[in-house]
Amino acid sequence: MKLLVLILVVAIDRLLEFFQRWRADRWPHLATIEVFDTLAGMIGVTAARLIVWLLLPAALLVWLGPGGDGWIGWLVSLVVLLLVITPRNTSEINRQLLDAAARDDQETVESARRVLFDETPVDPAAATTRQTGERIIVLAFSEWFLVLFWFVLLGPAGALFYRLTEWLAREEGVKHRDGEEQPQPAQTGWLHRGQRKVHALMVLPAAPVFTVLMLLAGSFQRGLSAWRGDAAQGREHGALDDWEAGSIGLIARVGHAVIDVERADECLDENACLADQRTWYRAAHAIVWRALLFGLALVAVLTMIGWVP
Repeated sequence: MKLLVLILVVAIDRLLEFFQRWRADRWPHLATIEVFDTLAGMIGVTAARLIVWLLLPAALLVWLGPGGDGWIGWLVSLVVLLLVITPRNTSEINRQLLDAAARDDQETVESARRVLFDETPVDPAAATTRQTGERIIVLAFSEWFLVLFWFVLLGPAGALFYRLTEWLAREEGVKHRDGEEQPQPAQTGWLHRGQRKVHALMVLPAAPVFTVLMLLAGSFQRGLSAWRGDAAQGREHGALDDWEAGSIGLIARVGHAVIDVERADECLDENACLADQRTWYRAAHAIVWRALLFGLALVAVLTMIGWVP
């Protein structure tokens, strides 16, 4: 059941352009923050955080369990995954980046980089080709793989809980549909720090799994030699916690190493021509999708032997 849902979600994301445009408004994220702000004004910030964070995932877990069996569970799982995958619509942004680089369209490339480097300390205008390629891989991990990882373990409740944890743990504001920035919610001290720590703990077990999939999708030997957590590199990609920074740094380091087989580091600065940059971006995009396919194959094997319902 879970394997079928995963295949359908990947197919919808890849094939239906209207779904990509609909998701680009990021309305599930906006709606979550708006509900939180409304509740915070009524019952207080701490209580609002707890309700938005725990109520719906707990209800799904009690109702459907970790498996989500039956046609109702199948339908709910599909809807939940479509709402919480790639909230930045990075799959489409990556394709725009590749097309713009092929056309030597610097303006569109810079626009795509602004989306990719949102919520990070990196200036998109000064981002190197290497940083952009690594960012494609890190976002594939956080926006795709982590959601699917927790869906496989805990069903739709796990996928929703991960995404709500990430949204509530981040301090940055989000954008309204008209482009105006929404005020940042008030901080809650211990609970907000706790949500950041929970988010880091949810990243921790998924990072080595995704890293192994990248080793299988690219250069095993080079990737293995780069296997080391790098907190500084993780913070460069917007990690919220020191524990998460090590995991994200691992993804970036190994991702860069496995790409090196397909594209040598001869074109890593912002002065490189877009045609050369495109080759590097395409290699990063290819590694991401091959790793995802290996992940689906792993779920298929686990399903056949009965470890995944």
